Amino acid sequence: MREKLVGGAVLVLLLSACGAGGSDPEDSETRRAPVPSVSESRGPGRTPVPSDSEPRGTGRAAVRSDFDGDGYGDLVVTDGSATVNGKYAAGYVAVIRGSSKGPVLEGQQVVTQDDLGLGKAGEGGGFGNRGVTADLDGDGRADFVTQAGRSTVFVLWGSPEGLSGAARLRGAAPVAGDFDGDGRADLVVTGTEENTAQVLLGPFSREGAPRRTVSLDLTPSDPEYSVAIPSAAGDVTGDGKDDLLVTWAFLVDESPVARATLVYRGAADGKLVKGPRLKDDQGKDFHGAPLRTGDLNKDGFADVVAGLACEMLGDPMTPEGGSRVAVLYGGPSGPSEKLKPARITDRTPGLPVQGPFSYCTFGYEPAVGDIDGDGYADVTFSVVAGTPQDGASSLVLLRGSARGLTVEGAQALPGGSAALLDTNGDRAAELALGGPGEGEVQVLRGGREGVGLTPALVVKEADLDLGPGISSDGRRFGWVG
Repeated sequence: MREKLVGGAVLVLLLSACGAGGSDPEDSETRRAPVPSVSESRGPGRTPVPSDSEPRGTGRAAVRSDFDGDGYGDLVVTDGSATVNGKYAAGYVAVIRGSSKGPVLEGQQVVTQDDLGLGKAGEGGGFGNRGVTADLDGDGRADFVTQAGRSTVFVLWGSPEGLSGAARLRGAAPVAGDFDGDGRADLVVTGTEENTAQVLLGPFSREGAPRRTVSLDLTPSDPEYSVAIPSAAGDVTGDGKDDLLVTWAFLVDESPVARATLVYRGAADGKLVKGPRLKDDQGKDFHGAPLRTGDLNKDGFADVVAGLACEMLGDPMTPEGGSRVAVLYGGPSGPSEKLKPARITDRTPGLPVQGPFSYCTFGYEPAVGDIDGDGYADVTFSVVAGTPQDGASSLVLLRGSARGLTVEGAQALPGGSAALLDTNGDRAAELALGGPGEGEVQVLRGGREGVGLTPALVVKEADLDLGPGISSDGRRFGWVG
């Protein structure tokens, strides 16, 4: 029998996200589902800061995606294209529990928007397409935050039984972090007016009310750009408060084309301060999509990783300077004064894969996490060698080091995309691999010796207890990010 909002735990592995657009979910008078009966402070240059797949906002050593508080990160698998109760692309979220042996299928959860009691899903809502985890209510267990439609955000609360109960917020593009440095997780969502955001300071009530709300004006000061989007969070300046990374973009057929990145510095009062406009290794605007953060060189400052396979998805345009993965190292004023920004391209010596690469595939969907538990965050990204019809997808794994991201010890693995997360509590991230047309996700163990090639778990959509109201052709299953 399919469990609803009980049992299981999580770290974020988002599979097969379809477009972020779509109609808003159908509204409801109900604003709260029934609920059954912290970031560590870190001074500049001292303690390595968390990567995107590490704990944040729990106030104690914990796994960021540990929804039931058992100490093991859990895997979230989503399919935003799935039909739910007759609504196309309403989407679902599946939770696969972590354990001392890694992820296990026992006790899995499958959750749809219809299960929350907060209004029925709408056509194209894409529940689960974009999600983050953080302990918003301060109970020591991670909560799952996801967007549905254009302007609705749901918070699914963690509990001893797993995800249990939910709240509904207005907004989009959720980004979690500790922006005021008080050890409590906060949330940033876009506001009701264009180019505005709300900093929702934790802890939150179970009704979804933050302790305090701060409005943030993100309007680009450069007239070339019309859109500003909250994109990622990390303690880039190393002052113990997370900073917000904001993307400036212009629109092409209503799709944003990212072209610049700004740092909004965290502040004790929650009023984030507009900081520097980041520059790449060539002195041009640093940009990409998605943006990821993690401490690649273990100096206590979060570094920023940007994928730029194409200028925009759905209408590929090769970026000026070619497809790439760009890295900007953090420092007290934003950019590091010691390490210059880096660029990984298909011409970088020492890569474990060889081209020619298919159009607009090099550097797709970077992910950040510590695969070998050495305290240096590592980076993966995907490439396709050959033609789009006959090309082979590979995942490139590059290691972090005191010198920053390096090709030394680099590996190539089969797969189109990946997420890095610690599911067995050993502080070394597992590698969850997926790819187009594969129809499965493989979880490979991380550790001091690197990545094991024998899967600890293989998950197919047929292994999930989706229930009679959910249907999918499975073609999108297998993408992670």
